[in-house]
Amino acid sequence: MLRSIMLRLSKLLPALDKIKLLDLLVGLKVRDSILLIIMYHEVGRDIYQRDIYQYGSIPGQLFEDEIRYLIKLRFKILPLCEALEVIENAPDRSHRIAVLTFDDAYRGIYENALPIMLKYGIRGSIYPVAGFVKNRVTMWASQIGFIIRNIKVPTTIKLDIFNKMFTINSENDKITMLEYLVDILPKLDVNEISTLINELVENTDGSINHALQGLYDGVMMNEEQLRELVELGFEIGGHGYWHVGLTSISHERLYQEVEGSLAFVNEFMGKSACEFRTFAYPYGLYNNEVINVLNKVGFHAAVTAKPTINRITTGFNLYEIGRVLPYRVNLPTLASFKAQLAIIK
Repeated sequence: MLRSIMLRLSKLLPALDKIKLLDLLVGLKVRDSILLIIMYHEVGRDIYQRDIYQYGSIPGQLFEDEIRYLIKLRFKILPLCEALEVIENAPDRSHRIAVLTFDDAYRGIYENALPIMLKYGIRGSIYPVAGFVKNRVTMWASQIGFIIRNIKVPTTIKLDIFNKMFTINSENDKITMLEYLVDILPKLDVNEISTLINELVENTDGSINHALQGLYDGVMMNEEQLRELVELGFEIGGHGYWHVGLTSISHERLYQEVEGSLAFVNEFMGKSACEFRTFAYPYGLYNNEVINVLNKVGFHAAVTAKPTINRITTGFNLYEIGRVLPYRVNLPTLASFKAQLAIIK
């Protein structure tokens, strides 16, 4: 069913785009004063070592096409902290602002997105995971994807942490296992995730340990690259200390995640003229408790994963700012990007 729908959309959207219907609908949508935030992860590279999610990565050419489209629509493209200051200083003016946000600080942002953004003289907001950068740890899902890709088949894998068996006879079985584990990550704290990864490693040959140690430099941005981006005017925001689901941990651990994240942000943004400190919820998960802790610790705003165009004229909750994806339903095309702008609220 999903494949059939995607096939139809892949034919319908280009046709609608060709007759300029999507442009007309988008033009009607962006007339009002709005803050449009786009949620990117990786650019031009595979995010999980096996690209299975629609929000995982975006081709470099499509990334540039979207920037060109935003400029055509007369958006002013700013980091989020600057955008919020512009709105705060002139709340009654009509603003048309777009923000490009990048969760997790994957290396493709530096290698592929940065040259394109410099070409157009724009900057964005990066949300690194503090503990990953400080300890040179690769994103959990990327580690898991890398390990699973290197498991030899056929085999049976027993994960004691879940008391669950996986029978792996094909590449499709690997993808199914990866989907299951990535989906369950938001429910685990850092020690449980470490246990999961160690158990997966035990099901491979000994060489995987050495390969995992070198994975960081190939997958994630390092501290020096992040500092370079700050010098270019990019914002560094908070994304937790260990990228765990903040709604699934204790109150004490929640404070640790948020305080550690803010300390990391201040280390990079201390000399920035931008006073706002913004946060991106890991996995998009939050509740009132999380919002209260962010506020008390010192974050001034937070972005969600809710697909929403923020209407400045009607006001919006600074701790529930919506973001849209760069494309939908696994169709990495500019027409798909336009279509979602036209239909979401």
